Amino acid sequence: MRASSNNKNINNITEELKLVQEKYIAISETTFEGVFVIENGYCIEANTKGCQMLGYSHDELMGFYAPNITKPQYRDFAIQRLENTTGQPYEVEVVRKDGSSFFAEVISKSHFYNEKHVKILSIRDVTDFKNTVEKLKSSEAKYKTIFENAGDGILIGNKKGEIIEANQSFLNITGFSKDEIINQHISKIFTPESIKGKPMRFDLVDVGQSVILERDIIGKNGEVIPIEMNSKKPDEHHYLAIIRDLRDRKKAENELRERNNELQIAIEKAKESDRLKSSFLANMSHEIRTPMNGIIGFSELLKNQSLTPQQKEEYLNLILSSGQQLLDIINDVLEISKIETGQIEITKSHFNLIELLNTIKSFFAPMAQQSNNRILIHTPNTNVLEIFSDRSKIQQILTNLINNSLKFTSNGTVEIIIQTNLHEVIFEIKDSGIGIDAQYLPKIFDRFTQAKHNNSTNKGTGLGLSICKKLVSILNGEMWVESEVNKGSSFYFSIPK
Repeated sequence: MRASSNNKNINNITEELKLVQEKYIAISETTFEGVFVIENGYCIEANTKGCQMLGYSHDELMGFYAPNITKPQYRDFAIQRLENTTGQPYEVEVVRKDGSSFFAEVISKSHFYNEKHVKILSIRDVTDFKNTVEKLKSSEAKYKTIFENAGDGILIGNKKGEIIEANQSFLNITGFSKDEIINQHISKIFTPESIKGKPMRFDLVDVGQSVILERDIIGKNGEVIPIEMNSKKPDEHHYLAIIRDLRDRKKAENELRERNNELQIAIEKAKESDRLKSSFLANMSHEIRTPMNGIIGFSELLKNQSLTPQQKEEYLNLILSSGQQLLDIINDVLEISKIETGQIEITKSHFNLIELLNTIKSFFAPMAQQSNNRILIHTPNTNVLEIFSDRSKIQQILTNLINNSLKFTSNGTVEIIIQTNLHEVIFEIKDSGIGIDAQYLPKIFDRFTQAKHNNSTNKGTGLGLSICKKLVSILNGEMWVESEVNKGSSFYFSIPK
């Protein structure tokens, strides 16, 4: 438009020069542009605006070589455009008399002036215009940089609610491409549940308020994405929505909730553990005191010189039994301590399981006889059943379980039942004893736990079954129990072959 205006001005000036050359000075003085008459490259006339623009007097410009008003890097271009006038505007950097410079838009045309073939140059200072353009470009570039590099998603919509722009962060959040999201109505990105009965409050946005809402949107792959949306209306024709991905925050909140639940459970377990430890210490006090009293008491009786040999033997046997009982208690405490501190070592080897079972049966024969019990062994092979495991740990597990069964069985049976398959050996220690109430079964393998048996006082430290369970786990096996009051119990454990 400005170029057209310039052309019009120059055309007007040219026309006037042709018609009334003596009016040239008056006409040129009315324009806001510098006007110069150039003959063979040299200035032969200039208006007042042109002199002011360059900082020269009128006389100083007369005979001035026109291309020299431009900076050196523009000089060849200025000469070329001066020689080949097209009437089209071009830009050069012009140097004033004081050495300062400015950007100028130049239009040159050929004319006759005083019956001479000359060039008329119209020069306009476009420095302010260029600075404004550069500022706009810079501002737009900054906006574009901020828009594209913002950590949050940004959507711009029109008054119809259609998305007209989306930044890269929004595309990253949802997985959509820009082509897939542009021109879509903003409501289509939300889950139906997220907006059903939940107003988006555009009424508040329309009156200039900023509205922050939490909603769920749908990603390209169908994933439901929790977001926080801050909606604004920057101008009369557009809506702006800043979308913040809440997946990490929601995940952190859920993890915190889980940690709090775990902490609460841990606190409850700690309280239960304290209660069990107190019960254990009280029970241990009794368990240790009983054999110690037996050892000390019968040792005192042995000092009596009038005892018969039979009495001495009886007292010595009782001292030995009490000592063994005390040793078992100490061993249980040491064993659970080693297990919990990871000091248990596993040494696997090939061995005959049936031979081990017969050894254990012989060991418990006297104890079984005292309570009128029978120990029975059932195996798929009566002679050899070779397995690869830790012999001493399996012996320890079986010894604990059989000892436990014999404690609570009288005039009955304790059966050792072995089953095998391709991958594992399954042990069952089954007794016909008093059984365990179902309410105690879930915690029967916990440390310091003892089931309450009808018509029976608690026997032992409450560590034996916990030790068995942990040893089976160390051997990569599993352990479980089935029991019914007054019918007996079956303790099972499996280990790899």
